[in-house]
Amino acid sequence: MNHKFKIALSFATEEQKLVEKVYHYLKAENISVFFAPSSECQALLSGENQREVFYSIFGMKSEYVALFVSKNYILKDVPMEEANIAFTKHSSDGKVIPIYLDGTPLPPDMFDPRSTNYFKSDNPAAIASHLSAKIKNAEFMDKKNSSAVTSENTMNVRGNTAEKQIFIQQLNGNIDL
Repeated sequence: MNHKFKIALSFATEEQKLVEKVYHYLKAENISVFFAPSSECQALLSGENQREVFYSIFGMKSEYVALFVSKNYILKDVPMEEANIAFTKHSSDGKVIPIYLDGTPLPPDMFDPRSTNYFKSDNPAAIASHLSAKIKNAEFMDKKNSSAVTSENTMNVRGNTAEKQIFIQQLNGNIDL
């Protein structure tokens, strides 16, 4: 299946600044990302029935979905609907990745920790590194005949090239975090 986005980011608006940093890290790794507030995605959403577009994005047009789970996320209808769509589409293929920001769990009827990958962190670089590695490792496994994975195929959190890229973009005035 051809996906428009490699990953879609689902979050409560209170976590937007953190998720925006993750978005920039992933973009610096050349990963196509659906982040609703981005100008690219706003153009996609403009004039459209947003409910239908979100259903399409979180269900069919993204290969992976990262859920930035927090108390705010659980209490809001839209993020929880995005999570339901993602789990319905990707049921048990491991392509829905809950990121626990504050320890608030997803409802037990939605999420089985034994069958779904999840990650606990509130550090944007660590989150982006985890997501990038998961995506790139899966791509590698899909291409069994390709060459071995090198260190440049995954993000290095300590010497994070994406973090350096964002710093450079901030210096150039191209990005405001």
